[in-house]
Amino acid sequence: MCNLYLVDDDQAVLDSLTWMLNGLGFQPQGFLSADSFLNQVNLHNEGIAVLDVQMPGMDGSALLSLLTKAQSPIAVIMLSGHGNIAMAVQAIQRGALDFLEKPVDGDKLVVLLEQAKTQTKLNMQRKLAREALSDKLEALTPREHEVMEKVLEGKLNKVIAAELNIAQRTLELHRQKVMQKMQVSNVAELAFLMGKSTE
Repeated sequence: MCNLYLVDDDQAVLDSLTWMLNGLGFQPQGFLSADSFLNQVNLHNEGIAVLDVQMPGMDGSALLSLLTKAQSPIAVIMLSGHGNIAMAVQAIQRGALDFLEKPVDGDKLVVLLEQAKTQTKLNMQRKLAREALSDKLEALTPREHEVMEKVLEGKLNKVIAAELNIAQRTLELHRQKVMQKMQVSNVAELAFLMGKSTE
């Protein structure tokens, strides 16, 4: 079961949302402030956070920005007692899945929670892929980095060797090392891994 967090400074709202979600088979954890949420929740794990926009201290929008900056896989649904279109658009641009007005429509929330479950899994996969890529890049020497960049630019071995002022054979060894460390078998795979397309 995916971790579900409710963050709202109104205890009555937390209680009614918790009661409604319990009835739907969810077991949410409630927090009365963004700070208590941040103190108790591991931002690097999968999860779903339902955040109230307006709260004293750090509000829901600021918490959403913080989660985005931290590259947290947690999927976010925003809540507001008096939301407006601009607020909703802003929240979605910042990475929220959707924006609900209070009182919350249970059916709508359930649909969103299902989407959020898929979203947080996808976010986690992307996060792990980013970390794996970062580890591979760290294993490259500065010279191998240079070689990789030039290979990705689509340059021929002899051109790269001339530009880097090294023998072609040396370049081929560097190129081979890059492919091994990046765990790819050709330039197309390398470009895909690096998020670049081979034109």
